Amino acid sequence: MNRTLLSTFGLAALPLAAILALGFVPLMVVVVWSFWSWDPVTYWIRPDMSLAAYAAILEAGRWTVILSTLAKALVTALICLLIGWPTAYAVHFLAGRRLSLVLLALMTIPFFTSYLIRSFSWRLVLGRTGVINTLLIEAGLIDRPLDWLLFSNFAVIVGLVASYLPFATFPLILSMRRVDPVTMQAARDLGAGFWTMLRTVLLPLTFPGVFAGFLFVFVMVAGSSTEVQMLGGAGASIVSVMINDVMRVANYPLALAISTVVLAVVFGLVLAGNARFGLARLFGEGDA
Repeated sequence: MNRTLLSTFGLAALPLAAILALGFVPLMVVVVWSFWSWDPVTYWIRPDMSLAAYAAILEAGRWTVILSTLAKALVTALICLLIGWPTAYAVHFLAGRRLSLVLLALMTIPFFTSYLIRSFSWRLVLGRTGVINTLLIEAGLIDRPLDWLLFSNFAVIVGLVASYLPFATFPLILSMRRVDPVTMQAARDLGAGFWTMLRTVLLPLTFPGVFAGFLFVFVMVAGSSTEVQMLGGAGASIVSVMINDVMRVANYPLALAISTVVLAVVFGLVLAGNARFGLARLFGEGDA
């Protein structure tokens, strides 16, 4: 082994060890402990391999909460892509350098405040006496406030989209930056109109960014709780809230089993997306 290989291995060893210690090992502990049993005597789990925790997911509507969470994550991710793709196009292709920096800054400024404050601000917009209802009443379009604007799935989706839209937009901007302008110009020279060029050239070339943005938003929504608790009302629930409720009664195997199910869904998405769209192309040095 020559000195170059030793240097490369030495440089890669520390980050690899950190990834294994901080990422992979805790996840493996969650998966293994999800098959253990709860010991009411010691108030802890014991290595008694069992599927009881997974069977308990089917009880008390827990599976419904998981499906509802995945549905919210899917809808939010798709809406973020529908908004984020044209936003990324405008930032990269239409705005000048200075304006694009301003637009990127505007997308990141809301993250200088907490999730709690951002979610609560939507109450002031969607509430019975909020901005939207006030404007509609003053315009004579309605005669009483719209109750469904707040404490509903609509309010939750609005809050989630507002919170996670930049996580879909930034990967799209990155993927568009990797598109060779010569390719787009060649499509125009061959007679492709604007919409044809977008559909047949730019969109396929940005599929890695599309999936990366979808995955980022999907994963973050699946693990969120603030927007649901602040905007969904007392009866609203999501996986993270359900896990907290289960942890309060010290049913750790069930909480870990729920986490493992969600982890399996996300991991499956990563594998399927990478096989179909090639996420490595988004961050690699090769052609887009």
